[in-house]
Parts: sequence; structure tokens; C-alpha cells
Amino acid sequence: MDEGTIALTVMTGLLLISFIGFLVWGIRSGQFKNVEEAKYRMLGDEESEKTTGEVKPPQTKPGGGGEK
Repeated sequence: MDEGTIALTVMTGLLLISFIGFLVWGIRSGQFKNVEEAKYRMLGDEESEKTTGEVKPPQTKPGGGGEK
């Protein structure tokens, strides 16, 4: 094997490990839970603005969203 093949193999392995790491981080931190919520929340906020005339600030979960 020449040096180019070894370098490509090492870089491919590092890329694969980083991808798997980000995937595991996303699953553990809840990034993939309830992905449909944003569009329904947006529609609900729009309806309340039309009826009351006031704009509500976005709702956030306490604790930074990292809880299990």
C-alpha cells in the first residue's frame, strides 16, 4: 500500500467516527424527539396573534433541553 491509500483510509475512518459521534450526541440530547412540534407551535402562535394582537415570546424548556 502506498502513502496515499493509507492517508485516505485514516481520514475515512476519522470521518466515520466523527459522524457516529455526532449521531450518538444527537440521539442522547433529544435532537430527534418531536421534530413536528415546531410547525404546529408556529401555527398556534400565529392564530393567537390574530385574535389577541399580541406577540408571545417563544417557549423554552427549563434546563437547556438536555434532560432525559
